[in-house]
Amino acid sequence: MLIEGILVEGFFIQRLNRFEAIVDIEGEGRLVHVPNTGRLKELLIPGAPVMVKKFNNPKRKTQFGLLLVKKDDVWISIDSANVPNKMVYEGLMNRIFPRFNRYEQIKREVTVGNSRFDFGLFSGDEEYYIEVKGVTLVEDRKAYFPDAPTERGTRHLKELTQLRLQGKGAGVIFIIQRKDADMIAPNDRTDKAFGNALRKAYETGVDMWAYTCNITHEHIAIDKEVAVYL
Repeated sequence: MLIEGILVEGFFIQRLNRFEAIVDIEGEGRLVHVPNTGRLKELLIPGAPVMVKKFNNPKRKTQFGLLLVKKDDVWISIDSANVPNKMVYEGLMNRIFPRFNRYEQIKREVTVGNSRFDFGLFSGDEEYYIEVKGVTLVEDRKAYFPDAPTERGTRHLKELTQLRLQGKGAGVIFIIQRKDADMIAPNDRTDKAFGNALRKAYETGVDMWAYTCNITHEHIAIDKEVAVYL
């Protein structure tokens, strides 16, 4: 996935709320958009090197959007609102996930009953639904999700479980938006309900995969598949 637009270097100063922060850009504190509702406490620390995208849109509240942060010489994508779904979509379209190659149709934002899923794959009578989760929290090369309580994420798992019980295909793809992880596990310390729902989904037959990413200032690419531990 190419990182499009103009990227500018800076240093993180302060997070104001879930969606806004102050970044030192060329010696001036500038308001930037944070496209991630997670806590990110281990990443967004004063002085951390960051890369922001500059927007030339006068209708935007902020001229800059926070995209990357550096920790321990590793660049990490914090844009969970856009990057994970875009990477999976490009992967599906480019057939880099062999297990999904038999599906003829790929649809985004698919509604089934009262539920909406990131992707729906279809071929004849076969249906397969996918939810994508972006991951940024890594400790000692072990990734965890979520880094903040997520009722929405738990609801998605329960909905996927119901689809699987109805005989439809269902899966979760974790995109770890950094390269320094060898596995992923549910973050029971932060959200035990999500962890329980994830384990229940697995027992029901919901598929689960996780991939790390290689990140530069120019592109973000899937690096390797890692194990999901429950």
